[in-house]
Amino acid sequence: MKKIIFSILLLAAFTGLHAQQIPNWSSFYENGFLWNPALTAKWNRWEFTATHRQEWTGFDGAPQTSTLTFQLPFISTITKSSIGFMVESDEIGPFSKESIGMSYNYRFRPELFGNGDDVFSLGVLGRADFNRFNPQSLIFFDAGGDTPQTPTSFENTIRPNLDIGLFYTSVSDFYSFKSHYYFGISANRLMSGRVLRIGSGTVQSSIHGSFHAGYRHFPFRSDYFIETSLLVSNAETEALNAMLSVRFEKEYKYWFSGGVVSNGEFFAQAGLILDEDSFLSALAGDGYYRIGVKMDYSIRALGRYSGVGYEFYLAYLFELE
Repeated sequence: MKKIIFSILLLAAFTGLHAQQIPNWSSFYENGFLWNPALTAKWNRWEFTATHRQEWTGFDGAPQTSTLTFQLPFISTITKSSIGFMVESDEIGPFSKESIGMSYNYRFRPELFGNGDDVFSLGVLGRADFNRFNPQSLIFFDAGGDTPQTPTSFENTIRPNLDIGLFYTSVSDFYSFKSHYYFGISANRLMSGRVLRIGSGTVQSSIHGSFHAGYRHFPFRSDYFIETSLLVSNAETEALNAMLSVRFEKEYKYWFSGGVVSNGEFFAQAGLILDEDSFLSALAGDGYYRIGVKMDYSIRALGRYSGVGYEFYLAYLFELE
C-alpha cells in the first residue's frame, strides 16, 4: 500500500509538472548558506559540516538529502569576504541529483540607524547539478489498462545553476553572543528549465525565493540565548511554505529547539557542543564540535502512512581571532 501511495505522490510531483528540485531549508540554520549564499561564514570561524536528512520513513524511495560543506571567512581587522564549498546528494524515488558548488560573500558595514556594528552581505553560489533517473525504481501504468509500463527512453543531464542572496544583521560577525536581529532574502535556481526528459514528458526546475528573519535575545548577564526565527520560501509554481521556530542555546554546552511548518510538519531538535573541556578534548584541539539530531512528523494525510523523519548534524568549528 505504501509503495502505491508513494508512486502516486511521485507522479503528481514530477509527471508533466515543475519539480521542486530543491530540498527544504534545514532547521539546522548553520548550513543556511546552501539556500542563501549571503550567509556564507556568517560568524568569524571555519566550519566543516556534514548532514543527513531522511523524510517520510516507511516509504521505499522516500526523500533523503546529504551534504558536506566548508565555510571560510577572510579576516584582517574585520571580515570583508568569505567563501564556501558544498557537495550535496538529493534523492527521491527514481530521481537523484548530485551537486557541487562554491559560494562567495562580500560584506559592507553601513552603520544604519547609528549602529556601528551592523553588517550587510551580498552572496552568490554557483553550482553544477548532475540529474539522474533510474527507470528500474518506478513503474508507470498505461492510461488505457493495467499493464505496467517502464519508461524506455530518458535523458540524464548536467546543468549549471546560480543562487544569489542578501543578508543583514545588526551585530558584528565577531559578536555571536550578543542580542541582535537579522533578515535575509535569496533567489535560487535562477537558471531554471528542463532537468530531465522521461519518455514524452519532462521534469522542470523552478526559480525559488526565500525570506528569513529572526531575533536572538540574551537576557541580562546570561550565558544563554533564546532565538525566534521565521522562514518563508516560495517556488515559481506558487508552492509557498513557512517555518516558525524557537531555539534555546547555552554557550558552548547544548541547545534545543522546536517549530512548526505550514505543510503540517512539527519538528524538535537537540544538540551538544563539545570543546576542549569535554570528553572529546583530544580531538577538539582549539576548536569544538556541534552534534545534533532533529525529528519531525507530519499531521496531514501523509502522516498516516509515513513514520517520523529525522536529520543528523555534525560540525567542527574553529574560531578566528
